[in-house]
Amino acid sequence: MNGLPGSSLRPVNVIVGIVALAVGLNAHGYEGSYHQKLTFLAAIQFNRCVTKTAVPRITPLQVRYVAKSNIRQAETNIFVRMFNWSYYDRGAQAERSALWLIDTRFHKHFNEVVENMGGSGSATERYRNLGRVVNYVQDVTSPARSVPVYTARFWRLNLADRFDSFPVDEEAVEKALLESCVYLDSARDSYLDILADAASTTLAAVQGPMTGMPVSWETFWKLSDDEHGFGEYGPAGNNFGRKSEFRCGEAERCVLLDDDPLYADFALQRHIAAVIGTMRAIMVFQSDGLPVVAKEAVVAEEAVVAEETVVAKE
Repeated sequence: MNGLPGSSLRPVNVIVGIVALAVGLNAHGYEGSYHQKLTFLAAIQFNRCVTKTAVPRITPLQVRYVAKSNIRQAETNIFVRMFNWSYYDRGAQAERSALWLIDTRFHKHFNEVVENMGGSGSATERYRNLGRVVNYVQDVTSPARSVPVYTARFWRLNLADRFDSFPVDEEAVEKALLESCVYLDSARDSYLDILADAASTTLAAVQGPMTGMPVSWETFWKLSDDEHGFGEYGPAGNNFGRKSEFRCGEAERCVLLDDDPLYADFALQRHIAAVIGTMRAIMVFQSDGLPVVAKEAVVAEEAVVAEETVVAKE
């Protein structure tokens, strides 16, 4: 077969290149800038919650180590990401399951990073590993990563799940978390529990009702009957954030508008979950080596903050 005009590339090489690019661009969920925003929001709230406790605050420099590592993992070279896709196996924490067909290696890599957290090394490298853990935790708050739905559909020119580019409302996230630290009250938290909880709340949200409509959010991301397998896009398709019409009853059609408030509320809850998961991971890291009583002191601080808030409002 002759090459393309003005090029030494054969058509098959062009096709392979397009496939590789499509897969690479879809290897992770949120963009790097989103990971940075979520990490900084979590650090600010974490420091507020551990004030007056034995748990050390995370410094601006340490936060930057975490954020930089988080962003770097989200923006890994596309040829690396082709074989390191971040799809969660909701059926098991096994390193290799029925998803072996594309070998996501999600849990294997997560477990390796967690194991490295306990090893020797510089403080800088340990915070970088924390950033890698946080990246996984934040990613599973994206429905396409937890259901999961395979997003690399180059034949349809779909290069990403649209939820992953929905804006983070930083002010709303901060306001929602401002008066509570209760999610840091577990004295026996673990990175694996944090990951599983973040994924579970995402799945619950997807299976939950779409406010005011007789359907769930599986209209966008439909779970597979096989808990180890990939789901698929529902009747609304990969259109989160866009105007979308779909059947929602025997003779009814539901409609969501561009930037519909229902989209904003759903995304806000997922972004809040990402920040909470990040805070919990920071808590585990910063509490390492401290007695349990020191961790539980955060609960007492929570009560103080709540009381001060009530007094201020009065």
